[in-house]
Amino acid sequence: MTTAKVQLPPKLVSVFSPARGSVRYRCAYGGRGSGKSYTFALMAAVFGYAEPLRILCTRELQVSIRESMYAEIRNAIQSRPWLNAHYEIGESYIRGANGTEFLFRGLRHNMTAIKSMAQIDLCIVEEAEDVPEHSWLDLLPTIRAERSELWCVWNPRMDGS
Repeated sequence: MTTAKVQLPPKLVSVFSPARGSVRYRCAYGGRGSGKSYTFALMAAVFGYAEPLRILCTRELQVSIRESMYAEIRNAIQSRPWLNAHYEIGESYIRGANGTEFLFRGLRHNMTAIKSMAQIDLCIVEEAEDVPEHSWLDLLPTIRAERSELWCVWNPRMDGS
């Protein structure tokens, strides 16, 4: 068996130290350019490599795939040959050889469709500070698969965000 070593920014090591499925939430906030989104994208790809997962990547408003986490995930996958060999990357999809799939949806205009999704193992909420309470109230019960996790990333604009 081959082992891959993934180096994370020191501030995010504790976020990803618990085994996948052992925590409900993994969250990080901080300034722009701190590597949060890339690290979350990389770790989603790594977890999806290790086991087949349905991964929903979302934000409050997403008009196109370009406004999603798609580019970060694609870049993270392409940065590691072993991940790149595992994933198929299309214009609007990313799929793993083991059945892992990444789904990209905005909350504001797709909540009805999101609420009907089943077996979401991991949900990444980008720009989580901008998600209003009513969207959280609809989203949280949707992420209910056994060992499912909710990951939140945001750049706070105010203290206490």
